[in-house]
Amino acid sequence: MRRLVPVLMIALLSSTALADVRTEARRHFRRGMQLIQQGEVDEGIAELEVAYDTLPHPNVLYNIGRAYAESNRYDEAIEYFERYLASDPPDREEVNGFLSALRARISAQQPEEDPAPEEPEVPVGASDEEIEALEESATQIETLAEATQSDSLRQRAQRLRQVAQSLRERRDAPTVVEPPPDPVEPAEEPPEEPALELELGEEREDDIYEEQVVSASRFAQSPLDAPNAVTTITRQDIRLSGLVNIGELLRRVPGADVMTNSPADTSVSFRGFNQRLSPRVLVLVDGRSINLDPLGNVLWHSIPFNVEDIERIEVIRGPASALYGADAFSGIVNIITRSPGEPRTDVVFGGGNGGRLHAHVSTSGREGRFGYRIMGGYNQADRFSREVGDDRVDHFFPIEERNLALRSAHASTHLRYRLSREAELYLQGGVADAFQNFQGTGPLRDFVSEGPFGHAVAGLNTSWGSIRAFWNGLFAEASLPTPTLGGDALSSRFRWNTFDIEGEFAREFHFLVDHNLHLGASYRRKQIDWDFLSEEQFENHGAVFFQDTLRILEQLIVVASFRLDFHPLLDDPVFSPRGAVVVRPTPGSAFRASVGTAFRTQTFLESYLQLRNPTPVDGIDVLALGSESAASLLGKNRLTPERILSAELGYRNADSEYFDFEVSAYYNRVTDLVLLSQVDAFTLAENGRGVGGYSPGQGSFSLGTISFENDPTEFDVVGGEVAARIYPVTGLDIYANYAFNRSFVSQSQLRTEEERTSQHKLNLGVQYRAPFGLDLSVDFHWVSDQVWLEQVFDAQEGVSLEEFPVDAYHLVNARAGFRLFDDQLDLGVAVYNLTRNRIRNHPFGQRLDSRVMATAAYHF
Repeated sequence: MRRLVPVLMIALLSSTALADVRTEARRHFRRGMQLIQQGEVDEGIAELEVAYDTLPHPNVLYNIGRAYAESNRYDEAIEYFERYLASDPPDREEVNGFLSALRARISAQQPEEDPAPEEPEVPVGASDEEIEALEESATQIETLAEATQSDSLRQRAQRLRQVAQSLRERRDAPTVVEPPPDPVEPAEEPPEEPALELELGEEREDDIYEEQVVSASRFAQSPLDAPNAVTTITRQDIRLSGLVNIGELLRRVPGADVMTNSPADTSVSFRGFNQRLSPRVLVLVDGRSINLDPLGNVLWHSIPFNVEDIERIEVIRGPASALYGADAFSGIVNIITRSPGEPRTDVVFGGGNGGRLHAHVSTSGREGRFGYRIMGGYNQADRFSREVGDDRVDHFFPIEERNLALRSAHASTHLRYRLSREAELYLQGGVADAFQNFQGTGPLRDFVSEGPFGHAVAGLNTSWGSIRAFWNGLFAEASLPTPTLGGDALSSRFRWNTFDIEGEFAREFHFLVDHNLHLGASYRRKQIDWDFLSEEQFENHGAVFFQDTLRILEQLIVVASFRLDFHPLLDDPVFSPRGAVVVRPTPGSAFRASVGTAFRTQTFLESYLQLRNPTPVDGIDVLALGSESAASLLGKNRLTPERILSAELGYRNADSEYFDFEVSAYYNRVTDLVLLSQVDAFTLAENGRGVGGYSPGQGSFSLGTISFENDPTEFDVVGGEVAARIYPVTGLDIYANYAFNRSFVSQSQLRTEEERTSQHKLNLGVQYRAPFGLDLSVDFHWVSDQVWLEQVFDAQEGVSLEEFPVDAYHLVNARAGFRLFDDQLDLGVAVYNLTRNRIRNHPFGQRLDSRVMATAAYHF
């Protein structure tokens, strides 16, 4: 803590630093809009300019243009409206109308400054020369009117001709008569100074710098209106942390269970029940799933982009199957990437100890209605530690680079084309070629894979909904990196594809109350060809969902959702309902109550596995079977989906510009978790049917089977989370959160307590951005002790379950940086595990090491 004192002192003495840019920009924006409404236009526009410089947003430019137009400063208004149009907004046609009206105003004012001849005072007895001069002036003004398309100049020329004609008639008349007055043509006169302010549209305030989330309800809304507990990790949070591993970024989320087993392997869950190859969190990129269907988990470095490409990460804590189906069991991580169109190019290079290399390049821009973003990058890291050293003579090393944990190169693109104000086409695609070291399941503690991961998506967004199709695929070779001498390396070929199509109808309307209705359907085709499975497998999945968000009163929101999922291995559709009530006592606070269910179905691994699992005893293996394989070969029961019933109460307060606060309490009922059974010895009858026995190819004898089955244990989980983010003075951003989780076990033959989730978790963090370019960030993470129930091999009992304790541990990460040349150059040094705490996050995981990386980033 002594190291934090200088940071706090600098922050308290500063009055112009920029810690949380969104909060700072929001303060200046609100102050500017208030000043404009009070008639202090110049002062208000100056505040809006500061807001835009702090965090650019096109709607700020719109409001500045509107303020100038209402102050009759049309040239400035045109400048800002044109800058607004450069962002290709959906209301382009409407704003072009504003510009036409403003230019017409300027043209109408031009005659006052025009050197065209003034109407002369002509005596009653005007001569032919004087009358002809008037007519010539009228001709000149008519020419100018045609050039400028000015109606006022045309009318002036017409009046001059009428005066000349009147003078000619009076001169020719026998008596002198009074000259007639100028003709009045009210029907042809344009309205006096049309009220442009009535045509400029409303001010843009609602969505500027206010936090918005799209994952909780599938549409943009304030977190205060969301039916779930929501945490957002911003682009600034990511940059200041210095972390390049997406999974590690999630440690700051209240209630997150983050387990780093190697630099390439981070398992994530929320509110308990984490595991190796964690399958209970649905990870999305821009709303589409990237979970690996064969394993259920996510290999973060297979995603073909870097953290620099992320706009924000939205985390939904709690079940969400009512909208997203299977795997949204304990929460959702939705990675929102940066939109194409911003004229910007980024180049980043970094390196450090532990073989750490990081490179990133991206460029984006816009041509009319077409926006593009192109990205590429590279990451490399060595293992934190090795369990099998080079001096071990009882193992062999088929992998040449024995210390390597991660090597990944990727490239991707994101294209958008706006068809109209209400319709937009988009296309995304990318590929990452990655070598990754990760934990297997059961007694398989260390695996490596190498090969490309690819994705492609095409879609159409409209004001009535959306439709999209996407593909994910992984083509890799996998094996044990250090098998026992004479043992099986479990080398395998892995070919996986999914093809998805999703359609959604979305509409807001009023019927008795305000509704935001969403209806949708999806189809997914899964394919896997993997040596560990009995044969190539195909599955067809379907789903329909419904959600209606009803605003009963301005302060009362009711959400009703449900989804039906159709799984080929289940006899009946899975029904997932959710209901929530949100009460808004003040504009910046909300109470939330929700009840919902979620489920997780078996993966390909859990369904079709058929693998002779090597053991530490030479010549002995255990046959591992998926539930479908065990049902067909041994007549065992098929798996049923894991289920969770959740009830939650929450309160959030963001009334102040200097802090926001959140508290949540929940109860979860969890049943039918899938786990590996203990060894079931083969009978002679089974050996006679060709199941098990001796395998000449592997030179081993199967003593029995292990298979996936539903755990009869029932878990009652109670917990809560408290989180706050404070901006006490300009320049200082502090966050803190604490989570409590306690599981009660009933009807279990395996355990008396569930302790793999820490009962207590604490996160603290400080961010500081100085006006002279200094950036500082420190993140502290602490969890209480854990006890894991894992499988081990026993020569007498075969595979059995054993308890492994993990002591309480802390993790400190920090970064210091400096911005130069108007923030175009950013130099930084980030330290992971600052205290070099050599701890494991899992009993079989690698002992964490301290990693230091220096980076240089240039933006232009």
